[in-house]
Amino acid sequence: MREDNQDRAAVAALALPSGKTFLIALVCDGMGGMAAGGEAASCAASTFIGQFATGSRLSIREMLYGAVSAANEEVYRRFRGSGGTTLTAIVATGMKEAWAVHVGDSRLYECAAVEGLSLVTRDDTIGGQLPPPDGADEDVLDSRLLQFVGIGSTIEPHIFRLPKGMEPTYLLTSDGAHSIGRKALDGIAKRSRSPAELVRKVVYVAEAIGVEDNSTAVSIMGSEVSWTPTFNEGVELTLWGLSDKLEMWLDDPQAPQPAALEAAKEAKPAITTAKLKKSARVRQRTNKKNDGKAVKGAPEEVVGKPQLHIEFGSQDNEES
Repeated sequence: MREDNQDRAAVAALALPSGKTFLIALVCDGMGGMAAGGEAASCAASTFIGQFATGSRLSIREMLYGAVSAANEEVYRRFRGSGGTTLTAIVATGMKEAWAVHVGDSRLYECAAVEGLSLVTRDDTIGGQLPPPDGADEDVLDSRLLQFVGIGSTIEPHIFRLPKGMEPTYLLTSDGAHSIGRKALDGIAKRSRSPAELVRKVVYVAEAIGVEDNSTAVSIMGSEVSWTPTFNEGVELTLWGLSDKLEMWLDDPQAPQPAALEAAKEAKPAITTAKLKKSARVRQRTNKKNDGKAVKGAPEEVVGKPQLHIEFGSQDNEES
């Protein structure tokens, strides 16, 4: 029904210099009633993953808060409140611990073969936040958004640990996907033998019944969390989009470069106090570059902390 697809979805595997590994799955749904909804969704998704990948060694809750805050600030900086997006993400650690971050009305479900679906998030809508009337159907509650990524300083992201970790299979959906109804989603979840089958069926049914919005679904299960990084240092990021895979590697931004340290010892006192960072190196199939700010008085190859920037393109058809 839409002329363009304003949903964005991605899965990323990340290894940090500290030895921690993460698997990230997210869905962003650009707001169709605002300017450049697709661009806002792309900006939020790329900023969230980039900030999480290059963030300092903080707790996972602090990393998630920093990533969603950075996404909100960047979308607001670009569109000044005239463009926005939802953002729902699940982050699994190498220890099978799982966390969720959520803003807007995209959703995260827990899937079980027998019990079916269980809604984990609460929509940031009037109907989603108010106590539902007895017997109310979650599919027909007031859907007007109360907050979104790009709203500005008033944002209050929901960040919480998932008590079952990565034992269940999880499903993330934009509102076009879960608008097929809880009963249909429940039946699909019970009869799907794999995450790929689950996603295909959800998007197919949404298209078949002619929902009015873009339909995006991402499914992730615990067995997909374990992976072995190729390198033993630096930041390693593998990113999967709708139709392509991107691999990147960055030097550890916290580790000083030997040549830079020697130069700093011989420099003036004002320069020796500067933090010297390693430059970013990228190993991937794209021409994107990581910009760094040069340290005054240091060798040219010494740059500031790498800022990872990722751009997601749009697709005319439904994403899965």
